[in-house]
Amino acid sequence: METQETTVHPTAVVMPGAELGVGIEIGPYCVIEPGVELGDGCKLSPHVHLLGRTTIGANAKIGSGTVIGGEPQDKAYAGEPTRVMIGKECRLYEHVTIHRATKEGATTLGDEVMMMAGAHVGHNVTIENRVILVNNAAVGGYAHIGEGAFLSNGCAVHQFGRIGRLTLLGGGCMATKDAPPFSIVVGSYPVRWRAPNAIGLKRSGFSSEERNAIRKALFSLYSHADGPLAAAPELAYSKVPPVVEIARFVMDSPRGLCAGPAKHQS
Repeated sequence: METQETTVHPTAVVMPGAELGVGIEIGPYCVIEPGVELGDGCKLSPHVHLLGRTTIGANAKIGSGTVIGGEPQDKAYAGEPTRVMIGKECRLYEHVTIHRATKEGATTLGDEVMMMAGAHVGHNVTIENRVILVNNAAVGGYAHIGEGAFLSNGCAVHQFGRIGRLTLLGGGCMATKDAPPFSIVVGSYPVRWRAPNAIGLKRSGFSSEERNAIRKALFSLYSHADGPLAAAPELAYSKVPPVVEIARFVMDSPRGLCAGPAKHQS
């Protein structure tokens, strides 16, 4: 099999110390600084800027105006040589920004992450595999976004916040508290749990028995008289692994869980 050559537009700047794989396409006016490692098959649209100690996995597609590896927006940052690490098959659209870590560690994105136009990931964030950030979604420093989560248009996740696996945040949601796995969460001040993410669970191959157990577990969290934290320990003994995952998420939540559904008055 013939190896595809790397092509660099004459107006692009690839500085000494950058490492490029094979079959890469670098568009007009891109700038790739020392310390960047770009995997095989990546495609960069015009005006992409990669800097810092940034590693990007194979076959990423990066849209115009995107900046990856810039200094963290953190007053505590003192120039430490921190990192951005991005997995394979990611799709980053126009004007995405991803900042490198502050103090120590890395900002990390898993495989097959999609960030639509204008989305932002702050320093020391962890984004797991197959997460989708819709246009202008923003994730604050040290937050953690679980696998397969979906952040709708204009969402924001508070620094140190956590969004559970396969959880969907509705448009414009301000997630100032943690959102449990397998859920739909909406609103702002307070952000509220709305329902299980039934469609997401079905599309992800969960059995009807698992989906039913997850639904019952989530409703039990928000119907308990003393709140989700009181309900979680009992769920931790479940024989259904996703229910145990929910319980552990709640018990390990440093910021506390988002509010339950609003009670309608008659």
